[in-house]
Amino acid sequence: MLPYSACIVKHFLPSQLYIFAKTLPFPRVLPYNRHMEFKYFKNMLVISGVKPFDLEKCCTCGQAFRWVKNPVHMQAGLFDECGLPDAEASLAFAGVIRGRAVLVMQSGDSLIVTPCAKGEAQLFVDYFDLKRDYSAVEAALAADERLRVCLPGSSGIRVFNQEPFEALISFIISANNNIKRISGIIDRLCSLAGEKLPVRYFSDCAAADCDFGKLKQIGAGYRAPYIIKSAKRIADGYDLEKLRSLPTAEARKELLTFPGVGPKVADCILLFSLGHADAFPVDVWIERAMTELYFSDSSTSDTSAARPAPAKSEIQAAARSIGKLSGIVQQYIFFYARNQKLGT
Repeated sequence: MLPYSACIVKHFLPSQLYIFAKTLPFPRVLPYNRHMEFKYFKNMLVISGVKPFDLEKCCTCGQAFRWVKNPVHMQAGLFDECGLPDAEASLAFAGVIRGRAVLVMQSGDSLIVTPCAKGEAQLFVDYFDLKRDYSAVEAALAADERLRVCLPGSSGIRVFNQEPFEALISFIISANNNIKRISGIIDRLCSLAGEKLPVRYFSDCAAADCDFGKLKQIGAGYRAPYIIKSAKRIADGYDLEKLRSLPTAEARKELLTFPGVGPKVADCILLFSLGHADAFPVDVWIERAMTELYFSDSSTSDTSAARPAPAKSEIQAAARSIGKLSGIVQQYIFFYARNQKLGT
């Protein structure tokens, strides 16, 4: 069995090319949220003052693929002791955070995590990016003439800070795929090669040791050799964490040397696991949204009069105009595009 840094986990369920009128007014250093309070109830952590935050949007927006809503094994009355009104009526999600099986629930501006012992809160603060003041992000979005349309529908989105190897394998699987199918493949991968945690959660999965044929059987398809080769490279000692401190362009260049990793997959790994908030993944939804938001002619409703679709270099130039937090803004744009079903 490989160490966790080389394992994927899943619980049992499944630019100059365009003149920009205005750039997004993000502060150079985003302020932290200093209004959170922490309380412990036996084996449960309650973090209050978490806003804006929408747990369901975050868990289902396509940045992480191992969260399941209202898992069947959740015991009735589990959240009673936290003392929050209507806690049991709220949605709960089950998942694994850096090898730990957890249940997470939101009640108003409070986030409830179990199990969590005293002193362990930082793990969840980091994962859910709770220190970052997303109110400032959303205020900047609301002030931007182009991007304000993404609100309020996407309000509450946050970028999770996942384990890098998990992100590597997950986003290799994500290529030319949809969220439901990605989740299913990851689930079956862990069923194939994972150990179990209590309450029927799968723990570490030795992806490098998986048989090619079996990976094909679980739906990995042409991605199977990419999964095995990339996992083996990590198992042989490559440290993804070293990319965290590199400039984004250098870190992206490194990731592109992994089998199955193209520009979009590399940017997903950088954004969702390595802290590069300026990484801006571009897929079909982002292409459609950026075309509408930055390149369409707002003076006419005749779409046939619109300019040709922008080149990827133009979209990336538009993304750079947003600034250092373009990757975080990308999630709001992505959610807006999918929610509005742009281009369909």
